[in-house]
Amino acid sequence: MRFLGRTGVLAAWVALTSMAWAQSLAWEPIRPGLQYAQQDIAIEGSESLHRLHWLRLDLAQPDLYVALTAQSCAGLQMPMLDRSPIVASMNASFFSKEFFSRGHTVSQGQVWKGNYRLADSPVLACTAGQSCQTLHQAPAQESPAWRNAAAGVQSLLQAGRARTDAEDAQCGAFCTTTHPRSAAGLDTSGRTMVWVAAEGRQKSVTGLPLAQLARLMQEQGVFDAINFDGGGSTALHVLGQARTHRPDNEPQARAIANAWVISTQADTDWGAICQKAGKAPP
Repeated sequence: MRFLGRTGVLAAWVALTSMAWAQSLAWEPIRPGLQYAQQDIAIEGSESLHRLHWLRLDLAQPDLYVALTAQSCAGLQMPMLDRSPIVASMNASFFSKEFFSRGHTVSQGQVWKGNYRLADSPVLACTAGQSCQTLHQAPAQESPAWRNAAAGVQSLLQAGRARTDAEDAQCGAFCTTTHPRSAAGLDTSGRTMVWVAAEGRQKSVTGLPLAQLARLMQEQGVFDAINFDGGGSTALHVLGQARTHRPDNEPQARAIANAWVISTQADTDWGAICQKAGKAPP
């Protein structure tokens, strides 16, 4: 029998215990290699619930590509991405009022300018060959192999271990408050990418603390994951339709710095998409 070691045993345990949970969702096939599911979780003693929207992508699918929108589209609103060749999209980076992104940011091999707080922002990065990884400790600079990359704030899962309530308490209100949330991660093989957007700030739908979101991702077989921009930025769109509802206090789509997309083209013409949406490249 092969000795797995502590990390290997943990990975095997997470994969096995999460399998049943993953099957409990009603996954809707969007196209080969891509599935969507909505999950509603009742809150005991309350009329409210948690509502999460999941997207699961097989990174080996030959006609689907993960990308990040270009800096020329900074200030976009998510509905502008509801067009071919984009199949799905989810908001990504935290950003400044000038739409500069927090952490390392790369779109189709182009490194963003004006990035801030590079050292303390974990990164999800993918190469041209759709090999993706989560880097919980950000490197000093972008790798030339990165084709697309965006950074978040706080890791949710590291090598199968979900963040804890105690870690949320140390982080403070940003982590413990029931905000709408957006996150992305990879399974144990690194060949399945999972996006999740949790609604919130609605009369009947409450957001999540980070630790609770991390546990739910763990239950769906996610092994490494990063928290991306949330709150009013949270949005998941599939096949030209917003699957997430807006917060009650912010009914209109928010202008954001960038978004993760799943496209049927390896190289998206962001200039054309920006121009069609009324955003001319700088």
